[in-house]
Amino acid sequence: MSDAAREFTRRVITRQVITCAMSFVAITLLSPSLIVLDWPAMKSVLAMSLELGAIALAGTMVATLLKFREHRDLLHALSVGSQPVRPKELGELAELPTSLTVRFFAVNVAVVVCGAIPGIRPEKLDQGRAISLVILSITIIGACAIIQYVVIRSATLRLLEIGPIEPMTNLLESLELRQMPRRQLIQKFFVASVAPVALVGVGAVLITHAHLRTLTEQSRKTTAILLAKIALDPGPEQGKANAREDAVAAAAQYGFLARLTGPRREGDQTFSREADGELVVTAPLEDGQAAVRFTAELDLAVTTEGAAIALVAVLLAALLGVMLGRALSADLALATHRVRLLGTESVLRGVTQIARPARFHLVAKLGRAIEVLAERFRIFAGAQERALEAQEAAQRMRGLLFASVSHDLKSPLNAILGFAELVGREELTGSQRESLALISTRGRELLALIESILDTARVEAGQLTLMPRAMDVAALVTDAARKARELAGDAPPEVIVEVAEELPPVPVDPAYAARALAIIVAHAVRLASADPAAHGVLVRATHPASLAEHVYIDIEFGPRCTTTAELEALFARRATSRGRGLTLGLSLARSILELHGGSVRVEGAPDGSVIVECGLPLVSPGKRPKLSSKPALG
Repeated sequence: MSDAAREFTRRVITRQVITCAMSFVAITLLSPSLIVLDWPAMKSVLAMSLELGAIALAGTMVATLLKFREHRDLLHALSVGSQPVRPKELGELAELPTSLTVRFFAVNVAVVVCGAIPGIRPEKLDQGRAISLVILSITIIGACAIIQYVVIRSATLRLLEIGPIEPMTNLLESLELRQMPRRQLIQKFFVASVAPVALVGVGAVLITHAHLRTLTEQSRKTTAILLAKIALDPGPEQGKANAREDAVAAAAQYGFLARLTGPRREGDQTFSREADGELVVTAPLEDGQAAVRFTAELDLAVTTEGAAIALVAVLLAALLGVMLGRALSADLALATHRVRLLGTESVLRGVTQIARPARFHLVAKLGRAIEVLAERFRIFAGAQERALEAQEAAQRMRGLLFASVSHDLKSPLNAILGFAELVGREELTGSQRESLALISTRGRELLALIESILDTARVEAGQLTLMPRAMDVAALVTDAARKARELAGDAPPEVIVEVAEELPPVPVDPAYAARALAIIVAHAVRLASADPAAHGVLVRATHPASLAEHVYIDIEFGPRCTTTAELEALFARRATSRGRGLTLGLSLARSILELHGGSVRVEGAPDGSVIVECGLPLVSPGKRPKLSSKPALG
């Protein structure tokens, strides 16, 4: 596990340990005063709390580590950042605080309930007060569970912030389609409103019940002592034998069971509590000793009244929580709608107002921030629109300029080339013929460059029109090789053409397709002429069975000094150290082939050479294909 995952695990476990210890410390410190325990019972509760707290802490740690084991791979992926993360895994991680809190509450409540089982319950704690202690403990654990949920959720959100954006966006979109954010918001408001009120209500009812029971216990204890001292002790003036029996019968009607227990013992009256919760007062009499047994249980109506008041408070809190949750979700839905409108045509026109103002201060601040952002979008969109208009105007003017200049340059250049051809038919010396050949070669190069500029301007303006017709692949490749020799001039490497048998015809514009392939082959010839180890340029046409919809023409660049990245940069019209004049031609060739519905891909061969794979479809595209790289004039 990486550092971030270890830190998250350590932080969560530390906070759980603190919360668990805090809950049992609170139980130990608050139970004597809240449910009114005497000193012997308080000592037994303290000892039991230490034991049960250790067991609850161990159980919580085991449950937490088992849960972390389920998310081990996800935690590692989030920390490393190099492994894919699925939206479902992020959703499960977002539910981790709830899962850990439920496990914490379940484990601690189970341990606390076990403390009320006879045999585990301390002898000094009767059943009634043990149940009160369990209810008080569950209330305190519930309050601590809320605190734990908040702190663990904070740590989880910090971990989710380092997660990838795309799966998190997909998760949020899927949750929104199911309207989960609105339901979860209402549920959280419901729990946030009900839980504190319920805990306070249960605690108030429990404390009130404990104090009323204590007051009742003291009152009945005093009554029992008076009964033993006055009613059961006949004194010297009472001579009737049935006086005590009458007193015992009268006391039984009020819940006091009195009886004589034996000879008189010296000392004051004593008070004890039985395991079933009944109280016993033993008082010395003139002629013996009396024991009065009674209970201090409250009338069920007293507890029911307090519970009813608490229940009403909980229901009112639940209603308030649902209302607040719905109001906030409605405000957030409007704010989210306004955020989504940013950048759309309605916001750019200034339509950003909503039907009503937000009812929550934070959402209102968010709305004002959206307004400011929308105004910035409008300013930016206006500037961008003006820039696009200026760019389109500049492109149109540039295209017209290059087209005009290209036509003006081609006319005198054609005259120069024609005159050079006529002069070449005359008898010339060797040096004169060599100079004339140089003029013709450079003239053809210049003419090819001018044609490339003209076609590039047409491609940029979207005005290059192709007229495809079925053409034999062998004829296409042969024509491209011939034109490549003319473009390359007197470069020594030869062009080797290999065409597979029975290739189907391809629908291409003969002039533009052959010229695009010729530009690529001519560039390969020029690079090969600068490398003494290169023996030629191989052009191979094939029709692979696995790719039946295309014919592929592979052009192998022999020189080892040419890299795949360099050729990719030339085809994408990016500057290189050896671009030379054919860089514009290469990007234009790629655009022409893509306009045919084909593709150009640069790959490395096993022997270190570079292969340019040109694909041509067997069926013409139904509409004008989108160019992956458009040639640029500058």
